[in-house]
Amino acid sequence: MNSSVGRFNKVRIQKTGSVLDIDAEATSFPGQVIGTRTSRSQREGWAIVLGLAVVLCIIFGTTLNSISVFTLPITSAFQCSNEQASRVATAFMFTMTLAMPLAGWLLDRVSPRPVMTVGALIAALGYLLASQSADIDQLTFAIAVSGIGVGTSTYVPAITIATRWIAFDRQGLAFGILLAGSSTGAVIFPMLLTDIIAVIGWRNTMQVVAGIIGLLCIPILLWAARTPESQSIANHQLATQLEGHGICQAMRMPRYWLWIAMQLLLLLSSIGVFIALVPYLVSTGYSAEHAAAFLAGTAVAALIGNFAFGMLSDRWGAKAILLIGTVFGVAGIFFLLAASDPVLGVGAITLFSLIWGSTFNLVNQFAPLLLVEAVGQRNFGSLLGIGNLIAGMGSAFSPTAVGYLVDVTHTYTVALLLCAALAVAALIPIALQRSTSS
Repeated sequence: MNSSVGRFNKVRIQKTGSVLDIDAEATSFPGQVIGTRTSRSQREGWAIVLGLAVVLCIIFGTTLNSISVFTLPITSAFQCSNEQASRVATAFMFTMTLAMPLAGWLLDRVSPRPVMTVGALIAALGYLLASQSADIDQLTFAIAVSGIGVGTSTYVPAITIATRWIAFDRQGLAFGILLAGSSTGAVIFPMLLTDIIAVIGWRNTMQVVAGIIGLLCIPILLWAARTPESQSIANHQLATQLEGHGICQAMRMPRYWLWIAMQLLLLLSSIGVFIALVPYLVSTGYSAEHAAAFLAGTAVAALIGNFAFGMLSDRWGAKAILLIGTVFGVAGIFFLLAASDPVLGVGAITLFSLIWGSTFNLVNQFAPLLLVEAVGQRNFGSLLGIGNLIAGMGSAFSPTAVGYLVDVTHTYTVALLLCAALAVAALIPIALQRSTSS
């Protein structure tokens, strides 16, 4: 980072032969682009970010973060195996992962409003269809349809819109607000939907989810899913030649694949634990409500962990923090395995919620920082997307693997031990990460 960081200038934008005078701040960053934002557009931009945070809270909260609370009712209703029930979550995450890069591609070509509103409509329609399913296969297909809608209406488009409204030096805060919205949904909705399932059943609860998304999220997106009327030159012009590797060059680098392996192993581990948590706790004697409360507790801990480890990383670096966080996460899984102990039970689960909950999401926070250290800024977005797609598609099979192991062993212990082993294995590619200057 050189002395050009934080330099502010007046800019004039040439467009179709006319000159648009914009009294705005233009912040230039090495290896980045020059962005212009007026004070008025900044205020409007922050309002849009808050609106999108509400959308992420609701859509992620009612779908991805709560999908495990439907596992036991679905298993009971269709008399299916744990593996079959787990395929529902696998199908959802698989289609959601595929839809995210599709959303990014569409946003380069059309307005975000139709992309996100149609996506939210598809997400709601998927849950509505799922509520009418006659068998587990129909249910899996319907939830997979919903995954497409969730992928095109949440994270990638919301982040993209934020970058077009918010000045570069404030985008970190904007992303934090969006992710806080998602984490808040993980606190609220698992417990809420568990209570609703107990009262009106899982089918009616899925209809409630569809109604919430349709009645609350779509109106917000019709207003918030938009870009500034006068696009910033940040989206069209490079200030300087970006440093780093080309896509083909980076994909021939062993450390890029080590970075992907790191993500894949950690996501396989965390998704496996996340999906198994509620049914595992119920199998050890806890009520569904108490299990959902511990699930919500991990989301609260994740909020705390993102801020705490983020501040520590300024001093210790992303690699060291991710190594420490992964070790803590493994310890948390071992605490979870003591859930059935009559003496340690509640205390062990509480420690799991705090320790594992505060560390399981660190890979999403620090993987981009490790990538830019490894390959530089040039083609960073493309390389990040490729890596996330590979890791995301691979990790989508984690719920099915957990369900299979539970069916074969008739216990969650083996599956959770495997999740711990995957996290331990991830320590190797994390330790081998290094910057381009090293």
